[in-house]
Amino acid sequence: MANSSRDLRRASGSLYRTRTMTYACFLAPALILYLLVVIIPFFQGIPYSFTNWQPVKGVKDFVGFKNYINLFTKGKVFWKSVRNTFEFTVIYILISNAIGLGMALLVQRSSRLNNLCRTLIFMPYVLSLITAAFVWRNIYSSVYSPIFGVPSPLGTKGQAMYGIAIISSWRTAGYCMLIYIAGLQGVPNEYYEAASVEGANGFQKFTKITMPMLIPAFSSNVSLLLAWGLKVFEVVRATTKGGPTLNETTTMSMFVFDNIFANWKAGYGQAAAILMTLILLVVSFIVSGFFRKQEVY
Repeated sequence: MANSSRDLRRASGSLYRTRTMTYACFLAPALILYLLVVIIPFFQGIPYSFTNWQPVKGVKDFVGFKNYINLFTKGKVFWKSVRNTFEFTVIYILISNAIGLGMALLVQRSSRLNNLCRTLIFMPYVLSLITAAFVWRNIYSSVYSPIFGVPSPLGTKGQAMYGIAIISSWRTAGYCMLIYIAGLQGVPNEYYEAASVEGANGFQKFTKITMPMLIPAFSSNVSLLLAWGLKVFEVVRATTKGGPTLNETTTMSMFVFDNIFANWKAGYGQAAAILMTLILLVVSFIVSGFFRKQEVY
């Protein structure tokens, strides 16, 4: 009996090690790529933020915290880019989640028509942001403007950020929809049946049952869209390039890119990149923590 128990434990341990090695083999390529492309370059770039490195002039002298001090005291464009980035992110998150949740409520039940609608709604997410930006830039100028007799929002002061947010939301609303559909399908029907017995109407069922049970889906969508929004670059670069007026839609990523590659102020740009990363990490941590506390178990 003791030998049988020992053999069973040995077999279980061997199976556990085999599964662990299998999982590690699948994760290793992605982790190695992330390490080489993100983690290592990030830490390699930190020392450059303490220099006045200008690749074209061949200058790379140590200046201490001068770049960071300049960002806080003289970096008006940088802080404007921070404000623009947060403005875009808030609009982007609200529109994407509102459309995604609305579509999820409409097509949550499985049928041929609903499955087709899900596919069509999700298809824009397959496109790259650059492609989506070019498509919508032409829609704004060739369709929207002639029909409504107004200029493109991308070229109108005060409207450009909303126009960019609509482009990004159009692309990611389908992704949000799928997350919400998964959340809706995880809500037990017994909850709705019990609420009907108690005389609850549709709005009460939605606010008292559906919404609380969707908190994990909200957390997932908001956290991802927050990270994507705070890093926005491609769609702005392909549509307004920071315009229509000076720096009106310049984002943090664009500010970093312009300083490193256009103005050849690599040290200053790297300091801005470090601050941008810290802002992203802090905000993401706070928002994720907030939603985790709201989850219903």
